[in-house]
Amino acid sequence: MRKQLLVVSFLTVFCLNGFAQKNELAVIAGAKITPQVGSATNQTTFATKFAFEANYAAQLAHVPTLSLHLEFPFVASPSTDLTTSNLTAVKSYSSFFFTPALRLKILPESPFSPWISAGGGFAHFNPSSTTQAGTTVTTDSTTTSAVQAGVGADFHPPLLPVAFRFEVRDFYTGIPNLNTVNIKVRHNLLAGGGIVLRF
Repeated sequence: MRKQLLVVSFLTVFCLNGFAQKNELAVIAGAKITPQVGSATNQTTFATKFAFEANYAAQLAHVPTLSLHLEFPFVASPSTDLTTSNLTAVKSYSSFFFTPALRLKILPESPFSPWISAGGGFAHFNPSSTTQAGTTVTTDSTTTSAVQAGVGADFHPPLLPVAFRFEVRDFYTGIPNLNTVNIKVRHNLLAGGGIVLRF
């Protein structure tokens, strides 16, 4: 019986090692950074706010120095405040992005693995019901196309099925409805870090 348990344990560890890095589930926390827009005399600035990401990835191909993954990053920011002289614009908005992508990882078996990512999907923006002037409005939410480009690195501790990730992603989207046509937001950056479960 003890030998059978030993064999089963060995096969389990062997199988888990065989499937190592085939799938990844990442949870990232960080900041959503939106560059200011507008002219020098009529600028709109955006507060840097909390954002989080959930990301599942499956390995498509692997060679000793490279691995290719299909990933599904979902990024959300509960609220982004904006400051503008345009008093009809809303005070804030929430946003989320879903952009399936291909991620190319360099030196996937090493303790330090940099990567690049590119993909496309959609973004959704939901404006607040209060304008800069304090009046109440009902502004429709916006769902637009989005493309994503990202860079990052994974740090793999030895003998553990987890990694630590640091990344920056830029989501380039259609213009959200902020109750004005004069604020043209397109770039939405996520900078963050978190943990990756490999299985």
